[in-house]
Amino acid sequence: MIKLAWRNIWRNRRRAIITMASVFFAVFFCTLMYGFQTGVWDKMIDNTLRTQTGHIHIHGNGYWDDKTVDNFLTANDETIARIEHIENVENVSPRVETFAMASFGTVSKGVAVTGISPAKETEKSNLPVRIVEGAYLTETDDGILIGQGLRNYLKVNIGDTLAFIGQGYHGASAAGLFPVRGILKMPISEMDNGLVYMTLQSAQTFIDMPDGYSGIFVSLKNDMKRDKTIAELNAAVNSGNYEILSWRYTMKDLLRTAESDKAFSKIILFILYLIVGFGILGTVIMMTNERRREFSVMISLGMQRRQLKWLFAVELTMMALSGAVASLFATVPITLWFHAHPIELSGEMAKMYIDMGMEAIMPMSADFSIFATQILIVFLMTCLTLLY
Repeated sequence: MIKLAWRNIWRNRRRAIITMASVFFAVFFCTLMYGFQTGVWDKMIDNTLRTQTGHIHIHGNGYWDDKTVDNFLTANDETIARIEHIENVENVSPRVETFAMASFGTVSKGVAVTGISPAKETEKSNLPVRIVEGAYLTETDDGILIGQGLRNYLKVNIGDTLAFIGQGYHGASAAGLFPVRGILKMPISEMDNGLVYMTLQSAQTFIDMPDGYSGIFVSLKNDMKRDKTIAELNAAVNSGNYEILSWRYTMKDLLRTAESDKAFSKIILFILYLIVGFGILGTVIMMTNERRREFSVMISLGMQRRQLKWLFAVELTMMALSGAVASLFATVPITLWFHAHPIELSGEMAKMYIDMGMEAIMPMSADFSIFATQILIVFLMTCLTLLY
């Protein structure tokens, strides 16, 4: 049956090549487009998880709905150590996040203050590589790191001291003087223009809460085991005093934006595959009308109608899948190359990406499901056309 189908396909080479080519280019362009889009969003989410948040957030009860200092959690070193010893945990980053008014001379600006452990943050986001001037913080440092945008706005240099005023624990006023130790180049403009890093000790002293944290961010080795790790965290800490949240809950807005963007692309892919589907259907109609005499002779010679149907189905499936497989052989090397060597954007396009909170690069996703989906779609289209 397969041998006969293969010979029948190449009896009309032009028809076979046109059918295979239509499938080839549809799978080729759909794979590249969806691969680039998925890669960009995956990169953006990964950047956010590794540089700003974590896969799992641990907060004090009520903090997620009311992000005030009074809802900060308290945790000792023993509690943090228990979290670090969970198998799937890659990094534990306690944070103190609050807001303050930063002043230098006659210029002031509202800033987001982030208290970090310099050593843990190095493991989490490799923050030191973003320093363009000055030095990184030590664990007991009383200085701060600021972005280039904030430095340009306040017109400060390394060694200058900024005055901070904010809200402390239980309504107390928070005030402090912090020398600038280093200047950072952040990939996101909002961070570059309004984010200040200081040590946990300095931040806790600033808000007058020595053992307080806004949250503990937990990075995972394998995000697929996220739910299991959350269960282990509930067992490791007194979950009655904390909220343990997955990043898919804390980043719902970003996920909705990504899904909306992908939905628009799926509409374009649907239209493209619809065109290809009608092309395959046209091929089926031609094949049936042109080969009526051939089919009649084959039945007269003893071939059963059921066998003839299967022969025709095998022919069409072989043509469609040949085009899809050939396309995969073309797209897999391209995908792997751009996955390892993302396209670096420049000019207005780069500025647009940065303003949207993304790095100015276009990586491709090498997720196997993207390739498998294209073959499945071609197979389903072939089955639908076979109904004719």
